[in-house]
Amino acid sequence: MAYPKIYIDAMLLNWGDRLFHEGLRHVRAPQLSNARLADEASRMRAQLARTLKHAPEVMVRIVNPASGSQGMGAVRRHFRYISRHGAVALEDQDGRHVLGLDALRDLTDAWKWGGWGIPEKSAHREVFNLVLSMPAGTDREAVFGAARDFASQEFGDGRAYVFAAHDDEPHPHVHLSVQARGLDGRRLQLHRYDPQRWRERFAEQLRTRGVEANATSRFTRGQTQRVPKPTVAHMLARGETPRYWRAVADDKERLARWHAQGGVFAAWRELARTMALSPSLDDRKTALEIVDFVEGMPVQQDRPKTERSPMDASKAFERPVSKDGSRPEEPDPDVER
Repeated sequence: MAYPKIYIDAMLLNWGDRLFHEGLRHVRAPQLSNARLADEASRMRAQLARTLKHAPEVMVRIVNPASGSQGMGAVRRHFRYISRHGAVALEDQDGRHVLGLDALRDLTDAWKWGGWGIPEKSAHREVFNLVLSMPAGTDREAVFGAARDFASQEFGDGRAYVFAAHDDEPHPHVHLSVQARGLDGRRLQLHRYDPQRWRERFAEQLRTRGVEANATSRFTRGQTQRVPKPTVAHMLARGETPRYWRAVADDKERLARWHAQGGVFAAWRELARTMALSPSLDDRKTALEIVDFVEGMPVQQDRPKTERSPMDASKAFERPVSKDGSRPEEPDPDVER
């Protein structure tokens, strides 16, 4: 049987948020107004569609400073790096461009002495350095414009920052440096969900520019193997073996990774069941796409042969769903067969 759309929308939000946002954000979804519920569900369906068709994933990486390097000395070195010693223009929060060594020196002096100032050496993190990037082939101007608007949206409340685009690698990326202390004296505090929220906002800015971009966690996609850090990637490219690096996990580790995905599998399974019960043909087709998506996850390819697929139960929907998403006609109990 098909359930009312309002019930499907509420269940879609409750289970979708476990995969795409902080958990239980919409646990009270049935108490939303009908219009708000429909609007939120529409956005969730768009998020689901992007994920199922493997839309390019944005990356927002926080560059951790070296031990003991958190003062102006570290800031100065980082500015020289992202500006390629003055050859690449930086842009600040007011849209001013900084190009050349003299202008770069003026910028570092302004950060050192202006506002609350930055000491040469500090026990606190004085600057947050981020890298915002997209896969190779993405329009570079769109990435740069999205990074500019992301920085303004996230940090343009009286906090100094500069950013620069690098075009010397296949994947377009932007380096962004933000002062930890704003004009009001408050320090930028990094919370647990901030990196994911930054990814989502950066992806939103890219989509407004016509670039297909997604911001899901690797666990949601069943990607349990971390992407190597740049230093590790460069060492591997040179044929070196980084310390403590293992490209292939052993059977015990693969089994542990697969079992650690239990909560993610459960959310995907309930989403598939929910969409299969929808009165919408498109939703029912999505249910089948979810099953294929989960079966194709990297963590599934490494699944121990003794373990059942987590989507086996989802294939036994309340009413069978054909390959085209339609339901076969139910037999008439009054007709002898």
